[in-house]
Amino acid sequence: MTSLRIVSVDEAGFCFGVRRALQLAREATERHAEVACLGPLIHNRQVVAELEERGMRVTDDIADVPPGSAALIRAHGAGPQVYEQARERSVQLIDATCPFVRRVQQAAAGYVAQDYQVLVLGERDHPEARAIVAHAGDQATIIESADELEGMTIGDRVAIVCQTTQRLANLEELVATLLPRVRELSVANTICDATSKRQHASVGVASQADLMIVIGGHHSANTNRLAQICREAGARTEHIETADELRREWLDGVHTVGITAGASTPPEAVEAVRARLLEMASGGER
Repeated sequence: MTSLRIVSVDEAGFCFGVRRALQLAREATERHAEVACLGPLIHNRQVVAELEERGMRVTDDIADVPPGSAALIRAHGAGPQVYEQARERSVQLIDATCPFVRRVQQAAAGYVAQDYQVLVLGERDHPEARAIVAHAGDQATIIESADELEGMTIGDRVAIVCQTTQRLANLEELVATLLPRVRELSVANTICDATSKRQHASVGVASQADLMIVIGGHHSANTNRLAQICREAGARTEHIETADELRREWLDGVHTVGITAGASTPPEAVEAVRARLLEMASGGER
C-alpha cells in the first residue's frame, strides 16, 4: 500500500464542558459511596462504562435516587424541576451543567420574562434542548430548521437561542427566514465557540482529504453534525465510535485521511484510530 498521510483536526475531542463534567463525575465517585448520574454523562459509551466501573449508575429519573445520596447533573443540563425534586428528597446535587449550556438556559428564561416568543434552534429530542425549554418555563418552542416556520404562528416579537452544538449556517438561515415576518427579532448566538472552531477546522481538513474519519458516539448530536459537515465538504466520510470499526478496504486508493472527533470523544480514542490507520497502511491486520 502507498504511504498514507494522516491529518488530524487540532480542535478535535473533549471540549471544556465535557472535561469539566468528567472531572466532577470522577471526583464524585471518590467522595460518595453511591452516585447516580441523571442520564448518560456524555454520549460516549466507553466513558459511561468507565464511570459505571467506578460505581456511578445511570438513571433517567431523580425519583430513583435514594434520599440522602448524591446525584450528578450531566453536561447537557436539567430542568428546574430536577433541582426542586432534589431539595424535596434531600438529594445532594453535583451540577456538571456546561457553563455555556447554562448561558443558553438563562438567555431563554430572560427572553420569556420580556414576553418574547422564544424559539430554540436545536434537536427536539436532545436533552440539552429540552432542558433549555424547561428553564424557559415550557414557554419556548424547539425548532430544528427554518423549514418548520411554514405553518407556524409567529408573533411580532421573536427571540432565538441555540443549542450549543448547532451550525452557524442553520442559525443564519433561520434569522433570514424570520426577519421579513416579524417586527422585532432578538438573537442570542449561543453556539459554543469550541463547536464552531471544531466544525470550521474539520471542513478545512475534509477539503483536502480522500477519506474523513469522524470519531464519536453514534448518538452524539455534535459528532453526527461533524460527519454531515465533512460529507458536505466533499470528503468520503465514515463515522465510527472506536478504532475496532475501521476497515482496511476503506483505504483503497486513499492517499490522505483526515481525523476529527466529537466533543465527547476521549483523546485516547483518537490516538487509537490514528495508530490503527498507520498499522493498516503498513500492511498490518484488518
